[in-house]
Amino acid sequence: MPKEVVVEVEKLVKQYKDVLAVDEISFDVHQGEIFSLVGPNGAGKTTTVEILECLRNPTDGSAKVLGLDVVEEGAKIKKRIGVMPQDFNTFERLTVKENVELVAQIYGVRGKAKEALETLGLWQIKDRKFHTLSGGMKRRVGFCMALVSDPELLFLDEPTTGLDPQARKDSWDVMRSLKDMGKTVFLTSHYMEEVERLSDRAAVIVNGKIEAMDSIRSLILTYGGSIKVLVKGNKKKEARDTLERLTDSVSFDEEDNLIGKFETRAEASKALLSLYQLGEEYITETIEPGMDDVFFNLVGSKVDERGELI
Repeated sequence: MPKEVVVEVEKLVKQYKDVLAVDEISFDVHQGEIFSLVGPNGAGKTTTVEILECLRNPTDGSAKVLGLDVVEEGAKIKKRIGVMPQDFNTFERLTVKENVELVAQIYGVRGKAKEALETLGLWQIKDRKFHTLSGGMKRRVGFCMALVSDPELLFLDEPTTGLDPQARKDSWDVMRSLKDMGKTVFLTSHYMEEVERLSDRAAVIVNGKIEAMDSIRSLILTYGGSIKVLVKGNKKKEARDTLERLTDSVSFDEEDNLIGKFETRAEASKALLSLYQLGEEYITETIEPGMDDVFFNLVGSKVDERGELI
């Protein structure tokens, strides 16, 4: 049975003078899923989210959130959503608990702060001043502030930008827990691994246009490209001859590892078996395609750690 649609976007446009930030994009988000809008800086992700959060009006097209029109019924929408903006910050000199309670008061929610703090593992540091926290813990407080009003839908705009790898993975655990609570999560990100690990579905957006949208599995199957068999070892010629009997696509990477590309897992497995038979001196591994490959094959570029196209 199809899940309820909680976000409906149809031919949405946002024009800023000479800049077309959002260019006739259409998509929907289903109840209970993590949906990601993924792309580089300047792709239109934040502009789209701010329209859905009723912070900006579209130039053209339509958008509904929880069945409500973003232009006509913004006040109603704001009461039912939670938001963590890209440049999240809050009152530095207030404690963790005071910041969460402040949002609860704004939404007119009583008795929810403790529950939200406990849910996100923050109760033990509730009396710490916000400015004393690590980047990862500050972001966790942001999740808590977005959650305290018990929203049906959460918008998380680039929630892990600037975090170290461990803090980023900790944030992934929090986002998975939000889904486990039955929340719908709308995530924007330029981290392909993040989107691949967390999302049920994703839309790839570049220059204001959606290039592809589907489940993560379907995106990888459709656009991810070949399965790679990588070989490290000294007798490269013998291994290369073996791979060249099985595929027309054989090359060396920047670390001088031998790589053969195969269209199916069966073909890759056959190549691995042939390499094993050469002896134990070879180190081999299979590299499955991922969202990085999807993005590159769609756009012809990659996105670096800062979110810039390279």
